[in-house]
Amino acid sequence: MQPRYDAIVIGTGFGGAVAACRLSQAGLRVGVLERGRRYPPGSFPRNWKDPVDGWLWSNKQGLFDVRPFEQMMVVQGAGLGGGSLIYANVHLRATPGVFASGWPSIFNRPMLDPYYDLVAYMLDIAPITSAALGAPPKALLMQQAAAKLGRSDQFCFPNIAVDLGAAEAAHTNKFGVEQTGCRYCGECVIGCNYHSKNTLDLNYLALAQTRGADITVQCEVTRIEPATGGYRVSFIDHGSNGATGQTEAARVFVCAGAVNSTELLLKCRDVHRTLPNLSGQLGCHYSGNGDFLAFAFDTSTLAKPSDGPTITTGVVYDKPENGAPIWFILEEGGYPKEIGGLLQAINLKGGFKSELTFTFGELRDKLLGAARAKIGTGTPPSDNTQVFLAMGRDTATGTIALSPIAHDLAIKWDTKANLPLYETESRLVADFAAAMGGHPVENPFWKTLHQPVSVHNLGGCVMGDSNATGVTDPQGEVYGYPGLYVLDGAILPAATGVNPSHTIAAVAERNVEAIIRNIKSDPNWAAPERAEAKPVVDPVSKTTVPAGGTAAPKAQAIGLAFTETMKGYGVKGWQPPDDYAGAEKAGKHASTIMDFTLTIDTPDLDAFLADPSGTAIANGVTRIDGFTGPDGAPVANGVFNLFVEGGDSKQRKMLYALPFTGLDGKPYLLDGFKDVQDNGRFDVWGATSTLYTVIREGSTRAGAVVATGILHILMQDFMHQLTTFNVTGTNNPAQKTDALARFGNRFFGTLWDVFVLTHFQRAAT
Repeated sequence: MQPRYDAIVIGTGFGGAVAACRLSQAGLRVGVLERGRRYPPGSFPRNWKDPVDGWLWSNKQGLFDVRPFEQMMVVQGAGLGGGSLIYANVHLRATPGVFASGWPSIFNRPMLDPYYDLVAYMLDIAPITSAALGAPPKALLMQQAAAKLGRSDQFCFPNIAVDLGAAEAAHTNKFGVEQTGCRYCGECVIGCNYHSKNTLDLNYLALAQTRGADITVQCEVTRIEPATGGYRVSFIDHGSNGATGQTEAARVFVCAGAVNSTELLLKCRDVHRTLPNLSGQLGCHYSGNGDFLAFAFDTSTLAKPSDGPTITTGVVYDKPENGAPIWFILEEGGYPKEIGGLLQAINLKGGFKSELTFTFGELRDKLLGAARAKIGTGTPPSDNTQVFLAMGRDTATGTIALSPIAHDLAIKWDTKANLPLYETESRLVADFAAAMGGHPVENPFWKTLHQPVSVHNLGGCVMGDSNATGVTDPQGEVYGYPGLYVLDGAILPAATGVNPSHTIAAVAERNVEAIIRNIKSDPNWAAPERAEAKPVVDPVSKTTVPAGGTAAPKAQAIGLAFTETMKGYGVKGWQPPDDYAGAEKAGKHASTIMDFTLTIDTPDLDAFLADPSGTAIANGVTRIDGFTGPDGAPVANGVFNLFVEGGDSKQRKMLYALPFTGLDGKPYLLDGFKDVQDNGRFDVWGATSTLYTVIREGSTRAGAVVATGILHILMQDFMHQLTTFNVTGTNNPAQKTDALARFGNRFFGTLWDVFVLTHFQRAAT
């Protein structure tokens, strides 16, 4: 890097690549800092024997940056080209209604359409129907299923940024970079070693470099601060054994991706205090774009998920539900054949037990172990597997923040508020799986913990018409800091509902054009390729939604939720840690309380009742003296198990695993059990209302015990609990009554077995 530039661009995804290209074309001296590696043809990781080596950012700056926050699993790309290296190539436009919610007043679809057209020209987008090899089996299977379900009018072939010419035919693209036609190998999302994807390094970034941009890879920016005539940017050079460096520019463009851009600015405001006047909106309006992943296993027709580009089809869902609109697109997916065996591990026939009593950390570790055992082993993958990827308009009310002491990043996400969207996506998946003759299986993190996985993170540094509503103005310039810009998915104020890369790039094109016109005092400046771009009809605009909305899914998911409050006492560092009664007594003497109020929720009662462990999700607040403040700490995606077999057939346990963050910024787990067995006293109330509790360090049951106590349900709280039972997914009174009866049969039937039958068996002997 040079000591000074006219402009510095941080990141090379769909915002950074556009900014670097256009600023260079406008004659500015541009320095580009990319934290990841450069990937020439054939250099993407392919060590199938080790799912960590070369793949993960956490291991020597690999390709995938996976950040497992407890309320949202975040997946990002790291490399020259950003997310374009691992995305599924889809380019769809946000529908006009998206811009009516939260966007600055000047934005609308007609205003953005010319910039969408420009992006379409730069990335050579086209539908799979134009491919030399034709539509792959999985695309045809999706089309047939849509027809069978009466959804042909909402079916489309999205435009994708893939070279669909003759397979293996090398040629030079219009930007002077060599590419080959798509080989249909299914490796789009792990980096295309043949450069058949029109990734950003083959177009925008190639042009930027041709125009003189100084692109440096493996340099991760850690700090931005005002300097004479602009800003100073500090970075770590991973390519030089972690050496540090600095460079300056009059203008800085933060384009590191929604989560990383927000984290960088949060640290500049709250840790380094170099940008102390950033808007209070920083970190707000985070969205996971309604992302939802699921599978149909054992389809009656071959899907061949490793044949073709990753995504080639989509089906639009648009229907109001209880007065709120639900809009999403369901797309088919694919994967490289080498991970087919791994995915079969989560097939119901593959041995993965989703009903086990996992906490978040335990599930993560189990899946990593499965990956090590099965990936690349030659385990036969099933060609009778269809992948489903949905994106939708979620509430975009999440937050990105730093913990108070450790300054670790945390994402808070209101899964409950978004359940209508996720559940409808799940039900439509079930419909398509049935239409294909298969059975649906959801992503294990959702199935077991109701933790969404997002590969389309948006928001955190959103545009707004004022400092009170946004971090940046409608051009992406940060309020209070002239010359500092954000130009990536972080500035999008709401979910796009479709794959967001097209919108991120179009907004970047529009904003950087306005910025350059201001810099050059030239109101007519435009990208040189603007004249070449032709109007493109977006495939979604050609779909038809009937009056009143699309048909509701046939699959029905009736759920059940109730609220439980427990209160008690405990003490830190009690020895031995399993002396619950002693810890409770000491806690009473010291008045150190333990309590929680939880909403325990199972959105699919049938699955809950079929699960031997009765797994449900627990969210709420826990208050633990010495660990939380007086208002307690949120519990998100905790695990509740109704009845788990104990040491013998006459014993059951109710299990609670409740993760929370302490005042010290560290993760803790409230790990408790109710011992449901007949000790000869026939004490049903005591067995079901007493929770033996420890507090553990970390997020798994393997963590060290740091506190012990006992919690109880008080009678007045139990009477209130009975009024909180709520059946979801239906307004039919008979179905509601039936759901409550089936839950009651499971609950009281187990108590009958444990206490009454055991009592008579004991008496008989």
